[in-house]
Amino acid sequence: MLSSANAQVIGPDFLSRLNLQDPHDLKPVSGGDVNLAFSLYSGTQRYFLKVQPDHDQHFFDSEVASLKALGQYVTVPKVMKQGATQGFAYLLLSWVKSGPSNQGNLGRALAVLHQASNDRFGFDLSNHSDFVPKDNSWSDSWATFFVDQRLKPLMKQAIKKGFWLTQRGDHYENLKKAILNDEHAKNVKPSMLHGDFWAGNFMFDEKGQPVFIDPNAFYGDREYDLAVSSVFPGFNDDFYQAYQAAYPLEEGYQERFKWYEFYYILMHFVRFGDIYAPRLNRLLLEF
Repeated sequence: MLSSANAQVIGPDFLSRLNLQDPHDLKPVSGGDVNLAFSLYSGTQRYFLKVQPDHDQHFFDSEVASLKALGQYVTVPKVMKQGATQGFAYLLLSWVKSGPSNQGNLGRALAVLHQASNDRFGFDLSNHSDFVPKDNSWSDSWATFFVDQRLKPLMKQAIKKGFWLTQRGDHYENLKKAILNDEHAKNVKPSMLHGDFWAGNFMFDEKGQPVFIDPNAFYGDREYDLAVSSVFPGFNDDFYQAYQAAYPLEEGYQERFKWYEFYYILMHFVRFGDIYAPRLNRLLLEF
């Protein structure tokens, strides 16, 4: 967690360096456990300010690139400013005023995003600032991309931290083989993904239209986003039914969801520890 001492540094001198007109009413808001997050006014206009201590201006490059990529197809906050001052990286975004929830609209919007395609898997920019760095180097194969550029680096972190138990090894090897030999994984078309699509990373504006926030974008198997959405509560039947009606999933997706659920839970296991071990072990027994 970021300390309150860091939050106190975001004062008048820091704000003056943002080159905003009459910045005022700076207030901490919820914004996850990675960055300091604030509500900020410039004149009568409200903004959302993210700050990361002890990083240069490139810390938010991946998020800015992701917002730009997603913004071609769905609604995202507008990037106003990005930079660094006093050793703190910052990202200033438009403020989204919350409105009524409409998960049917959310499902349809995600389907629109996923129909944006590419000829390869990956992204123009890798995310080295993430807690689990993301190598987005381009690949012609989803199976090898997911195994080599997602699962293996994460597994190395788990082993390095001493979190990985030997008895889990055979199940993990079975999982890799299943992915590399799966016909869907060999032939799936690259889709633009949000990349971290859990319930904390969307909201609804005043008209009930979905707004996608905190993306970690890349081109991959669209089932990845949907599997991640199922790991934690926050999505209802309206969301899944609307998505299926707009862009039906291929047969067998329920089994493939387990690959991506395992990856996402393993990521939380590496970050937060044994609280995720029981769920991780149950999934491993599936492989």
